[in-house]
Amino acid sequence: MHRIDTPTAQKDKFGQGKNGFTNGDPATGRRATDLNSDMWDAVQEEVCTVIEAAGIPLSKGEHTQLHAAIGRLIDEQVKTRLEKNQNGADIPNKPLFLQNVGLGETINLAKNAVPATRRVNNKPLTGDITLWASDVKAISADAVGEITNNSTMASANTPGWWRVAVSNSDTVADFPTYPDGSKLYSYGYLFVEKIGEVWFQHYYAHMGANAKRQDWGTVPNTSRPWVIDYNTANKPSAGDVGALPIAGGRLNGPLSIGTDNALGGNSIVLGDNDTGIKQNGDGVLDIYANSAHVLRFISSLVESMASLKVNGNAVATGEVQAGNGSSRMTNNGDIFGSVWGNNWLSLWINNNFVRAVRLGPQAISGGLWRDYQLGGGNVVTGFHTDGSWEMEADDDKVYYRPVQFLVGGTWITASSV
Repeated sequence: MHRIDTPTAQKDKFGQGKNGFTNGDPATGRRATDLNSDMWDAVQEEVCTVIEAAGIPLSKGEHTQLHAAIGRLIDEQVKTRLEKNQNGADIPNKPLFLQNVGLGETINLAKNAVPATRRVNNKPLTGDITLWASDVKAISADAVGEITNNSTMASANTPGWWRVAVSNSDTVADFPTYPDGSKLYSYGYLFVEKIGEVWFQHYYAHMGANAKRQDWGTVPNTSRPWVIDYNTANKPSAGDVGALPIAGGRLNGPLSIGTDNALGGNSIVLGDNDTGIKQNGDGVLDIYANSAHVLRFISSLVESMASLKVNGNAVATGEVQAGNGSSRMTNNGDIFGSVWGNNWLSLWINNNFVRAVRLGPQAISGGLWRDYQLGGGNVVTGFHTDGSWEMEADDDKVYYRPVQFLVGGTWITASSV
């Protein structure tokens, strides 16, 4: 379809770009609008298209076909549209319709909605209401009371949080107290809970310490003592938990390191339950290895019940003894024993070994002639002769001395074999 666009069309008759027709005027010389086939072809096809779209065959003798076609097309469209006066009753799939318009969640919530006729703690739901913790039997997040000087902790008898602001804790008879008599920091919060005939109080001091107590009854009482919790703000001493302090202390009973203790008594075992140290009497300390008694320490000596191997030097500042003292070695190297006649080796050597050798006093034998024997143990030390040859006369002399050796302080003259 298009508007008339022949040269004689009236330009912009119905607005910018909207041409129209004009009648001719011979008086003014204005020409009437010329019509052409393009214009009428467009009008014809537009009208015929509407009639044929409605399923009506074109009929040359009928002049109401366009009207009938428009009516039929409108009727067909109306069949698929909702009727206003039905108020939605003609919607074929109502659940799908509600889902498509986003009302599904709203309807589901409405199914579980509380009716306006309901009440909460006798407060109607017809408008906005304000509920307190007590309305639903809940514990309030706000403090329900305050404890100050000259009060008691037991006066906090309503469940919930209580503010504690005590400047002088001595005025509060049942204020939490440490075992040494000092009081916990007196500013903080107290939590109170009641379940049936049981009440519970838990105090949280601002400095970190806390205490709790619990008893049976309808309300708290001042006589129930507090239990003080251990934490980083209140560290227990070794005695508080039954331990030995780092500085040392008394341990009653045996001690085991890494195992059980089979030695019993006052003993310490290390890794093996029968290997360790045990006190077996006043001043008696014993060493055990696999239950065998191997060493004993007493005030006067250390006793070994097994062979003693020394890898290195064995150093003694006094004597070294064996055989319960029957054999001894002193710090000067002398040795005492039965092999030396139950005496010292130095004395035995002195009495049995030659300590020195000498020639005894000189003797002279004169008037000798020919052969002469001096006797056992003597040696010639000199000789005198007269004449031209030895032993020529009877006036020759021989000088001699005895061979002597020193044994045990006595000089003994050697004998001849």
